[in-house]
Amino acid sequence: MVAKSQLAVAVVLILASGCATTSGDHRSITDQWIDQARAEGLVLEAPLRVSPQTRSLVRDKVGYAGTEKARLLKVVRFLADGDGLNFQYQTQSSLSAEKAYAAKRGDCMSYANLLVALARSLDVPVRYVRITQLPVTWEARGRFFESSHMAVALGREAAWDQAAIVDFGSVHTSPWRFSLYDDVPDTEAFVLFQNNVAVQRMLAGDTTTAEHILRFFNQRAPDVPEVPNNLSLVLMQTGREREAMDLLVASVQRFPHFRPLYANAVQAAHRVGNEALATELEARGRELLEDEPAWNFNEGMRSYHAGAYSTAALRFEKALSADPDNVRLLAWSARAHLAAGNYRRGLEQVERIRSRPPSETRSQLLEDLSKTFPQLEQPPLLQPAPMAARPR
Repeated sequence: MVAKSQLAVAVVLILASGCATTSGDHRSITDQWIDQARAEGLVLEAPLRVSPQTRSLVRDKVGYAGTEKARLLKVVRFLADGDGLNFQYQTQSSLSAEKAYAAKRGDCMSYANLLVALARSLDVPVRYVRITQLPVTWEARGRFFESSHMAVALGREAAWDQAAIVDFGSVHTSPWRFSLYDDVPDTEAFVLFQNNVAVQRMLAGDTTTAEHILRFFNQRAPDVPEVPNNLSLVLMQTGREREAMDLLVASVQRFPHFRPLYANAVQAAHRVGNEALATELEARGRELLEDEPAWNFNEGMRSYHAGAYSTAALRFEKALSADPDNVRLLAWSARAHLAAGNYRRGLEQVERIRSRPPSETRSQLLEDLSKTFPQLEQPPLLQPAPMAARPR
């Protein structure tokens, strides 16, 4: 696929992200959706359902001994160890908890489904979280896909001794990790899972089922920009470019800060020959996103992890202009400046963090900065003032 602009380099599918609605029904919203889908001839899997046999086996292997965090870590070891499940990563493979257990493989969504289901069977109150600042980008048959990364959390960062984030077997307690993740309610995680299933069906050539799933959630979860985005790509794949363009243009109006919609709307406009609209959408997307704090933070994180520290620092500074007292933004800005060798600006950001009201987060961020950059504990790091000439 040949790109006509930087913004429209390729169609972009979104995996593992979105929001869900709520309902006053006594049953859970996910149970209602499963029943409604069945009435339409569509089978939706329950991502957290596991068999009684699986629950019993895990309870025997792991047990209830220890704190909630101790039980969670034992489940993590059970999933990873050779004498346990020996769970293996497999990209682009989102499975329900029961299927992931049977297959002993899957992507981050599969792992999160399985870990949440098994941990809760041991009365560990874990929750889904997702990392949205560092989306994973991959390519399949000329199309580009972007996925926010799913993980599992216990507790809150204010209670470090009993809190943890489990990211596909890696356990973290650092505030740097907590600062990257957002909580995901179960209903939202359900939508994310079904969205992934639809994408997998589309990649496998089953565009009929993919479209059915996406249309179902486009009606019931109207605040999820990923759903119309992916539905538009099914439409483009099946030759309905104008319908896709109309859907994307309407979605851009509803979700003006959702980057993939612009890329795909520009691509759809090119396909139907509406170059004026493509140019307008591209310009509007670039203008809106360039000053968007989340966009700049995202770009800063990409640059930082690519080793482009000066570029990352500039992006973090732009994000800070909209939220100047955010200690996490200040900490990332300080880290980028220090890594780039701009010690003076980095130390200025550190001092701004120190001037903020005391908190556990502030203390932990400062501690982690000091561990990464020991020179922070050496005041002479700042350039000394020039010495006055001695009188002769």
